[in-house]
Amino acid sequence: MRHWIKQRMKLTSIALISYLGLYLLGCQQTHIKFTDSASTTLPQFNNIQAAPAVNAMHFELKHNVAQQTYVDGSKLFVFPNPQSGLDKLTLVAYSKLPFENMDVLLAAFEQKRRLISAKQSLSCVDSIRFRPSLHSIAISISCYQLPTEAATLLSDFWQADSFNEIDISNVKRQLKLAKHINAFSGAEIDTVWAKTILGDAHSYNQALNDNELADNLTLASLNAVKDKILSQSSWAVLSNEALLTDEKSLANILLSDTAALSVTVKAVTDNSDDVQKNQPDIAPGNEQKNLYVIDAPGSVQTQIRVGYPLARKSSTTSSNQAQVMLDNSAGVQDCQLLASWLGRSFSGRLYYDLREVRGLTYGIYGRCYDNPLSRTIKFYGNTQLQHSGAFIDGVLKHLTLATESPVSQAELKAIKTYNSSKLLLRQDNPMALEVDTIRQLTSGYSPAYQQIFADKIAQLNADELQAIANNVFSRTPYIVIRGDLDKIRQDLQQKLPSWQIIEVSAND
Repeated sequence: MRHWIKQRMKLTSIALISYLGLYLLGCQQTHIKFTDSASTTLPQFNNIQAAPAVNAMHFELKHNVAQQTYVDGSKLFVFPNPQSGLDKLTLVAYSKLPFENMDVLLAAFEQKRRLISAKQSLSCVDSIRFRPSLHSIAISISCYQLPTEAATLLSDFWQADSFNEIDISNVKRQLKLAKHINAFSGAEIDTVWAKTILGDAHSYNQALNDNELADNLTLASLNAVKDKILSQSSWAVLSNEALLTDEKSLANILLSDTAALSVTVKAVTDNSDDVQKNQPDIAPGNEQKNLYVIDAPGSVQTQIRVGYPLARKSSTTSSNQAQVMLDNSAGVQDCQLLASWLGRSFSGRLYYDLREVRGLTYGIYGRCYDNPLSRTIKFYGNTQLQHSGAFIDGVLKHLTLATESPVSQAELKAIKTYNSSKLLLRQDNPMALEVDTIRQLTSGYSPAYQQIFADKIAQLNADELQAIANNVFSRTPYIVIRGDLDKIRQDLQQKLPSWQIIEVSAND
């Protein structure tokens, strides 16, 4: 009897194991039902019944940021006192040339800030912030009634001995940690996108992520990075009115410090026009229809980037510089209009159709990226694996539709309202005013840029918007995606039969 029971239990165990094996195998081979393509659906802008009448918004430039230029070329910008009552002082190093290894310098600045915070008793020290870009780095400090020492704290970051006491090994660890975080967060798609849309040899793609420098960083090599950036920097100080009490104001102390910094290194020759001309020649359209895919096995979603490189002029002589700046201003305004038309949230065409109607994504957005050496427009979002082909197909259909028929008057009004509202909000945001001022320094745009854009928005009609769309969207866009290629390849080939799948990686 006991033997029979053991045999029965053994057979039952074998059957259970076999069942579980077949069940798990079935789970692994579950067939993915891919979403079908669909025609485009446009947002409706019907009047809301019983809603109050609202007058059309009109932008008028009201914040006049005072500017003063000194003999040495440094600049002082004076902002209205913020409603918060906080004083704020900002030191900006900027250049027409890209700053190389800004990621390394920023990691060292962070270590320096922690060291200062540990040694200083000033409560304001914790408010020190860095705002970097490839053409500028702003260091700011803010608190109630800034003490005189605040100016020295900002300029100390650039002094010859500024990194003598920081832990270089910790800087190296932070750089390696950032690299690993980017690898696991999927940020690699933006690296591949930049190489695709600008070219691998573009100055921006050569300016960051120097692994050899990061792995072998020393105090000498770190100082060399800082000195090179110093050698190409011009200086600006941003201050609120309350700090300009007399000649010994914090702003003037900081300007005096920057003048001393400039003589510590040999200034580089301004060859920014040559740098602009020597950038890779990327075709404005992806006529070969290459679909670039970063294979991410096991990924449960697909990240998608779709967009275009746009022309940006460079001045070759002082006589045509003003016209070039006007042309560039008009170009970036067109770019922003297109990005908001298709890529704004809720009522943007892509968001409305692909999220609100079809449920293919949590969000898809458009953005214009305007820099001194490049301009691009990008539409970006994530979707589940089964929606990959339908999502991309939907974006492409909307790009084509924008070139084929003008917008309705109701949709045009919504686009105008959105962009005018952004200008009004930026004007009342102290941080945005600071960002726009730094942008003037690096890109050369007029202080009246916002007003010029507002006037263009007010006069825009449907035919003009369609003409702007034709100028860009009539070309084949560049597409970079990141997802599980084994699972989505067939769907991509079925939905996009004329496109060639090219496998790429951030390390190519």
